[in-house]
Amino acid sequence: MITETATKETTSITDFVKAFTEAMTHEGIESMMKLWTADGVWEIMATGEKFSGLDKIRQLAERSVAARNHKSGEGLLPFNVFTNEEGTKLIWEYIHKGEVTDNWPASTNKPAVGTKFELPIILMCEMSGGKFTKIREYFDLLTLTEAGTPHHLYS
Repeated sequence: MITETATKETTSITDFVKAFTEAMTHEGIESMMKLWTADGVWEIMATGEKFSGLDKIRQLAERSVAARNHKSGEGLLPFNVFTNEEGTKLIWEYIHKGEVTDNWPASTNKPAVGTKFELPIILMCEMSGGKFTKIREYFDLLTLTEAGTPHHLYS
């Protein structure tokens, strides 16, 4: 039997995931910022960069949006989204398709402006009180810095 509390929590996490997906797929920086605790941390695992607090997370989001263009059928395309029953964990797996702009934020190994990319990304998210406390972002950096160059580890 589902209790009223369990139904409310399920609706709450479902609404949270919908709000996050809407913000991420429509470049809704303001909407995304409302989903964070004040002391949240977004960590880019491929580079070791950490963005701590709302100001730094906003800076990351603004730089990310400025760094690429999306054409029809491109953008952030989620295909695997999972949460735990408690609503404290979210896995958001997506393909990011786009084209590099001259606002690419990297200081070295910049892809050429106009380079098209298709980057698989996984966000491992932790939540508390209905807000993000931490996101760890995983992707293959060589997919961006050496777009179109195949890399093999086992063959």
